[in-house]
Amino acid sequence: MKASIEWLKEYSDIDVNPVELGDILTMTGSKVETIDQKGNDIKNVVVGKILEIKKHEDSDHLVITQMDLGTEKVQIVTGADNIKVGDIVPVAKDGSELPGGKKIKKGELRGVESCGMMCSVGELGLDINQYPGQIEHGIMILPKKYEKDLGKDIVNVLDLKEDIIDFEITPNRPDCLSIEGLYND
Repeated sequence: MKASIEWLKEYSDIDVNPVELGDILTMTGSKVETIDQKGNDIKNVVVGKILEIKKHEDSDHLVITQMDLGTEKVQIVTGADNIKVGDIVPVAKDGSELPGGKKIKKGELRGVESCGMMCSVGELGLDINQYPGQIEHGIMILPKKYEKDLGKDIVNVLDLKEDIIDFEITPNRPDCLSIEGLYND
């Protein structure tokens, strides 16, 4: 059975890290199989706003964008065709890490400097079904309300950090087949 630590916190004051909690719960007889820490594999990805889009002179499908990242402005070259000026998007800056171990570095695309990349739902390792209105193969367009969060970490802004504990529930412990049962253990 999988249980979110956030759920468990609704029933108990938990002030230890997920690994320590897993050890404590295992000692009480609720064997912890794994702890999945979501959001930890996204680093240095922030909320950005597209200020300008112009056609790349040496490409028929690339565009050059100017991005506002709150405290800095950067240039990003992309082939995405679902963006427009004013869109709020996740931006992987130079030195970012994405799920699957992908690292983003500053580089050049057809002779034009690109200081990172705009991210899709899939590149962030998110489930497209949890983000209605997003397209599978395109940049994730965030609602305008996130404009106040320019430059902030996308993991915090979208509340992507979640720790899930996977328990092995033995046949003699049916009381542990719910969050409340795990809490009372």
